[in-house]
Order: sequence, then structure tokens, then C-alpha cells
Amino acid sequence: MNRLNAGYFPYLRIGKMNELARQIPLSYLSGEFSTQSLAKAMNTSTTAVNNLTATLKSIDFVVGKREYKFTGVGKDYITLINTHEEEAKKVLQAQIEDIGYFQMIIQKLQREGKLTIYEIGDQIVRRYNKNWKNPLTLKTYGAAIASILDFIGLGYYKKGVIRTEKEEEAGVPVPYLSADKIFKILGILVTSSIDIHDLAQELGTKERRLSQELSCCRAFGFVKQPRRGFYELTKEGRAMVRYSDDLRKRMFTECLVNSGYKKMIDMLPEAKITMQTVGNVLESAYAKEWSAVTKKTYAKKFLNWLRFSGLVVKANKGYRRKNRMRYQEL
Repeated sequence: MNRLNAGYFPYLRIGKMNELARQIPLSYLSGEFSTQSLAKAMNTSTTAVNNLTATLKSIDFVVGKREYKFTGVGKDYITLINTHEEEAKKVLQAQIEDIGYFQMIIQKLQREGKLTIYEIGDQIVRRYNKNWKNPLTLKTYGAAIASILDFIGLGYYKKGVIRTEKEEEAGVPVPYLSADKIFKILGILVTSSIDIHDLAQELGTKERRLSQELSCCRAFGFVKQPRRGFYELTKEGRAMVRYSDDLRKRMFTECLVNSGYKKMIDMLPEAKITMQTVGNVLESAYAKEWSAVTKKTYAKKFLNWLRFSGLVVKANKGYRRKNRMRYQEL
């Protein structure tokens, strides 16, 4: 691609860029404009608009010097970011594929697995002879590029580092779904990998909640995330879909007691297990102070897992542990 704005690099992180882009009046997508007039129309500072314009120029969404105008892809992006963010991501990703400095960073990221934002800034300095000596400058440009790659699904950016693989969070997610919902998710994923947006639509679940449910599926070892926003089954997940009810129950039990949730199981009393008992155990294990409603919600899901796996059985006014020695040996 013959770069329209060679020499420019992203200055704003993608979150700030999108925040400001959503404030641009659509009337400004046609014709020329100055940063002063756009700042007034957006009711923001000229400095913010100058930084926005520099960032948009770096990805060839606008052209110009004192007077600017949007390119065709720039118009598409500004229009879509207000209403269809996923489609806007596709526009930006296609644009990135034709920009040399992005491809250089992507290739280095894929080779090394992770890059700090300072390393990204340093690569730009070396390749494009930039005179950036202040570490804060390297940080600013490096973070802007890393955040864009994260946004379009080409990496995972957090705390100054972008990785090709998502860094696992410490601990395990709170119980957020029933065993039946787990099997429903696995049944949809068995055909192929799918992005969370399409999966949420098929399940009739909001994406934010589904993300937390998928975290539980990953904690069991049934689901993996090959790239940002996409999910697919592990070997164990595929077996769960294929197995008979008896084998499925046994495998579910094995995965449960070999996961991080075993700590909570071990904290349960031998007898007199109730919804309140389970809620208290979870609250203690996660070192939280939940409301009564929240505690009951998580307890209900965890108790559902225990009942399905056969680790607890009905007893007088609640449940009791069963087959403790068996699950300790799994």
C-alpha cells in the first residue's frame, strides 16, 4: 500500500480514540475541516482533537495538514463505531493489514509471543529513524499500537505487555452457570470455533454474562480461547459432547475435582450441607463479602455441580458428602 500519511504513528490508545471518534458529528465526514472547528463541534479541547487527528492519520482514516478530510475507510469506521463496533473492528483490521509498521510489530509479536510497549516503541525508533529518547514517548506510541492490536483481536494487551496468548487470571472464576448450561455451550461449540458475539446470540445470553460463563468452562478444561473473542472445545470438551450420560457424568466429576474448585469442595462439611453452607464456603474461599442474594446465586450453581457429579446426595434438611475417598483418588 502507498501510505497516505507516512511518518505518522498512533498517539492515542484505541479506547480514547474510539471515545472521541464517537463524538464526531457525521456531517464532518463530508468535506474539509480544521481541528479548531472539530474541537468546537465536539465540545472538547483542540489538544484532544490534534491527538485524535494524528492517530487517525497514522491509520489513513484522514488526510491533510491544516485542513483535513476523511478517507473512504475513515468514513466507514466513524459511522460503524457508533452503531456496529464489531463491523468497525473488521474495517480497522483490514486497514492494519496494509500498513507496514503494524505488520512489522505483528510479525515480531508472533515470533516472540509477547512484547512490552517500550519494545514496540523502540522498534519504531529503529526501523523509522525516530528521535524518541524520552521513555514516556516510547510508552505512549507503544501502548497505542498494542491497544489497537488488542482491539482487533491480534493480541492480548494488559499492564504494558501484549501477548499472543491470554494470560490466565489467578484463581478460578466464581460459579456462574449450571451443568446443563455448560453442556449447552459445548453442544454449540462442537462444530467449530465461534466468536462470543455469535455464540451469545445463539444462546440468548448477554455477552458480558457469557464471558463469565465461558471462564468457568475454561476452568473445567472444556473450552479454550485460541484468539481474542473466539472459543473452541478442548479434547476434553469434545469428549463431553460425544460421551454417554454415565461417562459424561464421570468426566465432569473428574474435571471438577481436578480443577481449582477442589479447594471449595474440601472446605465443605461432611454433613448438613445447605445453600447457606455452600455460600459461606465460597465467600470464604474467594475472600469476599457478598450480599445475601449474590451468595445464594453462586451457591446455587456450585451446589448444582456437586449434585450432578454425585459428590453430594440428599439428606435431612439438605445434603451430605458422598464418596469422598473416590474423588480424592481421581
